[in-house]
Amino acid sequence: MNNLDAFFNPTNIAIVGASANPEKAGYTILSNLVSIGYPKKVFPIHASEKEILGFPCYPKLAAVPDRIEMVVLVMPSKFIYEVMEDLEQRMREKGDVRVIVCAAADYAETKKEEGIRRQACLMETARRCGIRVMGPNCIGVIDNVNRVDTTFVETLLPKESRGKRGGISFISQSGSVAASLLMIGASQPAPISLNKFVSIGNMADVDFIDLLNYFEEDPDTKVIGIYMEGYADGARLIKNMARIARKKPIVVFKVGRSEIGAEAANSHTGSLAGADQVYSAAFRQYGVIQVDTIEELMDVMQAFNSCVLPQDERTFVLTQAGGPGIYCTDCIEAGGRLKMPVVSQDTKEALRSCLLSMASVCSPEGYADITASATVAHHVDSLRIVLEDSSVSNVIFITVLPTFLPREELANGLVQLLKGEGWMQKKPVYVCVMAGNYALPACRILEANGIRTYDTPRSCVRTAERLTEYASFLRRKGDSPIE
Repeated sequence: MNNLDAFFNPTNIAIVGASANPEKAGYTILSNLVSIGYPKKVFPIHASEKEILGFPCYPKLAAVPDRIEMVVLVMPSKFIYEVMEDLEQRMREKGDVRVIVCAAADYAETKKEEGIRRQACLMETARRCGIRVMGPNCIGVIDNVNRVDTTFVETLLPKESRGKRGGISFISQSGSVAASLLMIGASQPAPISLNKFVSIGNMADVDFIDLLNYFEEDPDTKVIGIYMEGYADGARLIKNMARIARKKPIVVFKVGRSEIGAEAANSHTGSLAGADQVYSAAFRQYGVIQVDTIEELMDVMQAFNSCVLPQDERTFVLTQAGGPGIYCTDCIEAGGRLKMPVVSQDTKEALRSCLLSMASVCSPEGYADITASATVAHHVDSLRIVLEDSSVSNVIFITVLPTFLPREELANGLVQLLKGEGWMQKKPVYVCVMAGNYALPACRILEANGIRTYDTPRSCVRTAERLTEYASFLRRKGDSPIE
């Protein structure tokens, strides 16, 4: 646990391999620190440049007069030997560097003798100096609250979304998956600002367990997301996950599940994927939520961040469109984890009274089709009636926006109901607004107010299953989240 704080809130950062060329990673890292508004000092290290992006350059780490807590290595890996000599000189003179983010590749992951030697040089020097290392072969670290971004990717996150305090902290063994998730998050109707983001690469030092334990105690982390290929000590990893999952949800997208995928994982980061059946069984036993796609990873992390946990699996389907509603019930039946409730006679009568005569109420039980002619009032009032029924623990709400239905008015009505009347803190509501770019004006309003929207009924069902699964685990362990 020593020094991990400096990955997320370092006093001054030096970039070894900084570049004035916008097509180089060393330029992008510096640019990202400027873009995110890093409030402390940045020192580009370059043998000949005098200045990059307005920052004075230094030829060596040892030449920087100010304190440095983080060093980012982005130079070609063949220079690691002389850079480590420079680092050791600095540590003898100032002893200030606490962490290294090694963003370069061509180390031990190559399985080649020279790559292994380079990684050994990096790690032996770091250990002698008491420095923690992220990577090598990673894309960096982001802390949106402290405005740190040492990645060399374009996150696409708008400036106004930087510095927002989100509850999701994410660990990725793959740089490209990590970068993709950042871009997917930034492309949501209301861009997602992660709390902390870590690409761990080869895990020569800092690994899953280090970061899980750190996020366990981090007050800003509400949910932990993981992209995982493999880990050498699976039993130890599961033991730590089992403890943490009783406090905070852990959502894992594990790949290398097939024989071919396991071989590919080993060649990618040098990680042995391990027996998929063993991991999956352990995840189920200890309350770790396993997802099957990147899209589901994003959906479930956001749901844990924004939704209250459900009392149980009873899930009402309220739809404005027959086809998507039927699709939703098929998904519920196929999944087998959710149950459609029998609501009270009073609830059924209230729905019939507030809806048009052609609406279908509770045929089947736990399902209502308010029809394509439904107005904004029909949408909002029927949802309120369903939420008020004590036999309903979750609601999947589906609407396919016709041209005659005011999109922004509907979104604002739902915000008033779910946020203004406090239902977001009482029961999970999974809002499916279909479809495509036409729905964006409504989705932007909802998501800007913390109400996650989904593209398909299946996404709603899968996410509801995951939250229900976790809530059930906590109740079985005596840690019920329901007050």
